[in-house]
Amino acid sequence: MPTEDTGVTELLRRASDGLTPDVDRLVSGGITRGRSRQRRARIGTAVASLAVIGVIGTLAAVVPHLGDPDSTSGDVATEPTASVSPSPTPDPDRPPSADELRPLVTVAKMEQALSSATGASAVRHLEVDASGEDHQRTFVAIVDGAQVSFTIRWYNSPLVVQDGGEPLAPSVVCEPAPEIDCTTMPDGSRLLREESRPAGGAGVPANFLERSLTLGTYDGWQISVIARNSTDEKQGEVVASEPVLTMAEMQALATSDAWYA
Repeated sequence: MPTEDTGVTELLRRASDGLTPDVDRLVSGGITRGRSRQRRARIGTAVASLAVIGVIGTLAAVVPHLGDPDSTSGDVATEPTASVSPSPTPDPDRPPSADELRPLVTVAKMEQALSSATGASAVRHLEVDASGEDHQRTFVAIVDGAQVSFTIRWYNSPLVVQDGGEPLAPSVVCEPAPEIDCTTMPDGSRLLREESRPAGGAGVPANFLERSLTLGTYDGWQISVIARNSTDEKQGEVVASEPVLTMAEMQALATSDAWYA
């Protein structure tokens, strides 16, 4: 598995030679906080860009109706206008069909988007067994020296039914633990959030923490993001007091359109 950035570690060690431990902690803490602010700014900029695009689109639709001040404004259309049927309310319990599934960008573009959004020092794509027909892609990123995993897969693949199961809906991500923080998104997707907790497992120290988020999209994708405070899931070194991504940052990653072509 990837390890923390040893170059940064050596630089901090040299810079702190002869200093007291308290000063060393202040230096490392300042760097970590600075990186966190930069990462939040990157993700915030991406979200803000989408918002600006939406505003421009709205203005483009509204401005033509303002008319030319030199033209006549009293003309009334005599042609009957077709009535618009209201869109159905998104249903998180409706299994999406295969033709609704949005296509993904290439592995290389997905890797680049993950690196850009998190400011990761390294991102690696893990090869997985493709026999499940769920188009799974898994990435491991190193953010501020700690591990972040990102997985996307088709939760409603043909094998679900072929194996005797019922077609799955976005709400499937909340079935294992419905009492945990589970939210229905405006588009009918379901979002399960689990705050910082011990990673667990035999022999894993109690200070190995992880924060996780799972999104079941309205069209059939399941996105899982897990942020840790250590260089590996169950071994390695603890490099932060908390997982290196906040829940808001993880949600911004999971709900981003960067993963779709």
